[in-house]
Amino acid sequence: MKIQLTATLLLTAALSPINAALEIIGSGYGRTGTDTLREALTTLGYKTYHMKEIIERGLSADITDWTKLAQSSCQDHALLKDIFDRGGWDAAVDFPASMCWEELMVVYPHAKVIHTERVSSDKWWESATESILAVGTKYPMSILNRILPFWMAHHTMTDSMWSVVAMKEVSDRHPEWPSVYKDELIGGYNRNNERVREVVPPERLLIQDHGKGWTLLAEFLEKGVPEKPYPHSNTRADFQAFFRTMFIGVTGAGVLLVVLVYYLVKKVVGAFFRSKTKTQ
Repeated sequence: MKIQLTATLLLTAALSPINAALEIIGSGYGRTGTDTLREALTTLGYKTYHMKEIIERGLSADITDWTKLAQSSCQDHALLKDIFDRGGWDAAVDFPASMCWEELMVVYPHAKVIHTERVSSDKWWESATESILAVGTKYPMSILNRILPFWMAHHTMTDSMWSVVAMKEVSDRHPEWPSVYKDELIGGYNRNNERVREVVPPERLLIQDHGKGWTLLAEFLEKGVPEKPYPHSNTRADFQAFFRTMFIGVTGAGVLLVVLVYYLVKKVVGAFFRSKTKTQ
C-alpha cells in the first residue's frame, strides 16, 4: 500500500505545477492543538483553513462540499482542490480537512504535512468528549442544528466526518453519544496517527510538538523564528467559554423575541377589540 501511494505521489508531482496552492496539510484530528497550529501558521504568513474559519465566515458551500467528500471517502480530487483554490488558502489544519489529508497529498504533491496528536488516545478522548464531540448535543447547538439551515448542514457534515473516523455510520443523536462509539472513534484516532507515520515521506513530515515552540516548525518551513511568543489557543476552557457566550447570546435573543411577539400580539389583539367596540 505504501509503495503504491508513494508511486502515485511521485507521478502526480512530476505532472503537476510546482506552485501548488496548498503548501501545508495538517493531518492531526481536532483537539490535538490544531488551533494553536493555525495561529502559528498565520503568524508565519499562511492563510490557514480550519473549522473555525468555516463557522466564522459562514462558508455554507464548503460545508456542502465536505459532506460530499466525507460520504465518498475524499475521492473527488477536483472538489478538494476547488475548496482551497477558491478561498486562496495555502495551509489547512483541523477537521474537516484532516479527514482527507491523504488524498490532499495527491492533489497537492508538493505540500508539506504537519501532524499533531495528544500524548495518549485517552487524553484525546477526554478533551474531545468535553468539546467537539459534545457541542452538537448541548443547548443552544442542539436547537440551532434543527432549525437553522447553516447549522443543520453543519450537523450533517460533522456526523459524516465522525463516520469517516469511526469507519461506520454514527450520529450524535444517538441517546448514548458519544460513549456508544468510544472504541470506534478512539480506534480511528489511533489509526490516523499510525497511518501518517506509515505513509508520509520523512522529508515531507513534521510531527509538531507545541511544547517546543517555534523551533521545529520554523526550521521545517524554512522560516525565521517570530519574535512573538508561540501561541496556545482554543484550550478546553476557551472552547467552553465560547459556547457559554453563544448560550447567553441565543438565550437573550430568544427572550427578546418572545417579548417582541408578546408585545405585537397584545397590540394586534387590542386594536381588534377596539375596532369591534367602535362598530357596536
